[in-house]
Amino acid sequence: MFRLDDCPLRSLVVGLILSFVVLGCCSPPAMGQGVTGGYALSVSFLYPLHFLYNLQVTIRDQTGRVVGLGFSPDGQMIIIPVRTESPIIWLSASVLGYASGPLTNWVASPRFWVVGGTSVVPVEVIGGDYWITIILHA
Repeated sequence: MFRLDDCPLRSLVVGLILSFVVLGCCSPPAMGQGVTGGYALSVSFLYPLHFLYNLQVTIRDQTGRVVGLGFSPDGQMIIIPVRTESPIIWLSASVLGYASGPLTNWVASPRFWVVGGTSVVPVEVIGGDYWITIILHA
């Protein structure tokens, strides 16, 4: 009967087995990683002398694919994180929401209207932090 203790190549066989185990544990995580770009978009809104409500922001890349979504209930600046594995050259932010007049708090039935806008910012492929100001119009 064959025993591994009697084999002069015991250390070679054990070394080969251990090297396959090490390679098997290290290579799949490295193969599964893609090129990932991380972006943080600080989106602010400009619509003077009016109150803003329920602004929904959609972030798209140059191909038109949606890569981020955000919501601002009161028109304040929001930060939208974006992670992608495909290279991005520019990002566009589009917003749709409601506005009301400056005396809304003192009127019995205030008037609301729909506002929207779009802005584009060029970005680096490796990621980063970017500011976008969207000028809203009725």
